[in-house]
Amino acid sequence: MTCFEKRELMSEEEFDLLRELIHGEFGIFMRGDKRLTLHTKVSHRLGILGIAAYRDYYDYIMADGTGEELVNLAAHITNNETYFFREKAQLEAFAELLRDLKAERQKRGENLLRVLSLASSSGEEAYSLNIIIRESGFFMWDWDIRIIGMDICGTAVQKAVSATYTRNSFRSVNGNNGLIEKYFSRRGDQYILRRSLTTNVEFRHGNIMKPSSYEDLRETDAIFCRNALIYMSDEAIGRLARNFYDALSDRGYLFIGSSESLIQKTNLFVPEYVNGIIVYRKNLRRDVSL
Repeated sequence: MTCFEKRELMSEEEFDLLRELIHGEFGIFMRGDKRLTLHTKVSHRLGILGIAAYRDYYDYIMADGTGEELVNLAAHITNNETYFFREKAQLEAFAELLRDLKAERQKRGENLLRVLSLASSSGEEAYSLNIIIRESGFFMWDWDIRIIGMDICGTAVQKAVSATYTRNSFRSVNGNNGLIEKYFSRRGDQYILRRSLTTNVEFRHGNIMKPSSYEDLRETDAIFCRNALIYMSDEAIGRLARNFYDALSDRGYLFIGSSESLIQKTNLFVPEYVNGIIVYRKNLRRDVSL
């Protein structure tokens, strides 16, 4: 079968196998009968590999010791759409908290600031956070500022590292060409972030559901993981919250999407209002379920 031939819709058994694999590895739970959705997203991949049946594709993934095909599957089922200064109200809340984050670090005699952007896609969020930090003016001179973006899609990570974008990435800037001109140089239809704003930003390949992806990420001042939890089961959110908890400083802040919530899903975090926006802090009580 070539990639151009019409493929028979996967069976319920094949769908259940792939759905459970996706849930276990990525936390994404496909509710209801989403066979056609999954079929549409993955069918092209089977054509490329020359695999006829979805059960054979499942077996192929399970036998792949490199894990590369699992990553390819993730890239086909996830939405990597993002843009600069997305969900502006949350970013304004982050800007308000920067003074407090600086004060907490100074109490410990540390001139460090660590921010983590999860499911970072092509990097617009991580770079937006870096611009906000720069604009605040709080972290001049000898401050060590490090922003880390993590995504499971290698192609997205490569694009983030290139720091090269099109006008579509600025659709929430609302015509603020001054900001674009200040931080980007233009080459034809491409906008290239100035090097001064890329040298302290690192992007890495990683699965946000895996504790191993966070092994060197501790005492983080702020974690952003927005619009990923809406696709997850409560059980998966609980697992992910454990990773957040381990990576975040006791005085740090967690930002999730404005339509997402951790309330009644985990007691590892407690909500707090900042400028009318809900952010989360670590629950440091002794009765927390670690």
